[in-house]
Amino acid sequence: MTVGSSPGVRRITLWPRGLVGRVTFVLLAAVALVFLGSSAFYEEAETYTVDDAQLDAIGERLAVDARVLAATPLSQRPILAAMLSTGDLTLDWRPPVAGRPMKPEPAALRDLHDRLVANREALRGAVLNLSPTQIGTSDVRGIVRLPDGSRLGFVAPDILQPHHMTRGLASAAILAGAVLLAAAMLVHTLSMPLRALADLADGVGSGRWVPVEEKGPREVRHLARAINAMQDRIRRLIADRTEALAAVSHDLRTPLARLRLRAGFLNDPEAQSAIESDVAEMEAMVGGVLAYLSGENDPETVRSVDLVSILRTLVDDAADQGRDVMYDGVEHCLVKVRPLAMKRVFGNLIDNAVNYGGAARVGLSVAPDGLRIRVDDDGPGLPEAELTRVLAPFYRVEGSRSRSTGGLGLGLAIVNREVTREGGRFTLANRPEGGLRAEILLPRSRVQNGGKAQGAGKTQGVGRAGRSASDR
Repeated sequence: MTVGSSPGVRRITLWPRGLVGRVTFVLLAAVALVFLGSSAFYEEAETYTVDDAQLDAIGERLAVDARVLAATPLSQRPILAAMLSTGDLTLDWRPPVAGRPMKPEPAALRDLHDRLVANREALRGAVLNLSPTQIGTSDVRGIVRLPDGSRLGFVAPDILQPHHMTRGLASAAILAGAVLLAAAMLVHTLSMPLRALADLADGVGSGRWVPVEEKGPREVRHLARAINAMQDRIRRLIADRTEALAAVSHDLRTPLARLRLRAGFLNDPEAQSAIESDVAEMEAMVGGVLAYLSGENDPETVRSVDLVSILRTLVDDAADQGRDVMYDGVEHCLVKVRPLAMKRVFGNLIDNAVNYGGAARVGLSVAPDGLRIRVDDDGPGLPEAELTRVLAPFYRVEGSRSRSTGGLGLGLAIVNREVTREGGRFTLANRPEGGLRAEILLPRSRVQNGGKAQGAGKTQGVGRAGRSASDR
């Protein structure tokens, strides 16, 4: 059963998600079926086997005792009746009473009457009469009329209740509980290697390389061995790529620096300006590619910083360049992040908002689900189909690849990667009033001071000259 089918609606299912839960659910269903089947079996079996045997024994004893007492002198019958009494059938003899007919039997005891009289000539006819002892009990009281008119009274305790039904159900319940507990413990033990593999897979993406212990079932051992081999291959590939990046960084930047130096000796100002522009473009391209490719190995550590201070610094730097940038949010907010990576993220978003939307409005707020940082612009926005595509590396909506119409298509890819490494989520959306909104949601666990932000304020970028010493 599921609840909710539209996007964004949480789905609730009865089928567990984990291996332990699913196997336990199946075992629980099987045990429940066995329990229900056992209950029905016990009920029918006790009704038609144990109770039939007990009723046959009681009926046979009544017939035999009635014949014995009929052949015994009247003076000895009370003593003999007491001697014939047992725990499951109590007898007492009564002399004949003139003018005292038997009471009619209740309809609920007629089936019991027929089962006691079956195949016993001594009890046929109007000889046997049954009556309950009191309402709500399973005891039955009865009278057997002897040939001389005297009566043999008896009480059969607990004859209306299946004797072993409760004990059988209790045994079945204990057995079902023991089987379920043992199965849950067994499945939990078997799933431990799988959980270790899942933890390892999560750690690989964050740079943690931990060999998996090759233990557990045969299939799990084979999987662990394959994952360890895969880790070694990935580690070697990353090491090779890091060395290649270091070589590319050195080999490309050196000739670019020489080319810029030689351009300075040209006598043609127009050619000198064109060469320096091309060199700057090449350096920006190389720097962007290297920044993206080396980001996964960024050794920067997480530490506590005031995120508002980073945002305001970027806003003021943009204002120094004459850009229309404004901050509107809380005054202070301490978070645990990688400061340089976050500064690169917000810098890319502000640059995109200014370059493609003409202005950037930066906001920060603490919500129940985490810390929200938004960057809005007044541009044309993006087609809905492009909102997720632009997060891919080297993808540009404008496909000419000209530096005059845009960058390399790495800015948003870097933003998405760095936010994901911080445990957050990055989304793009078109605003109803026009323009594009880039929003970052950082987990609430990153916010310090219990997730409380101090104050709120609205600041227009004023440039370095107009800032106080506390803002620098």
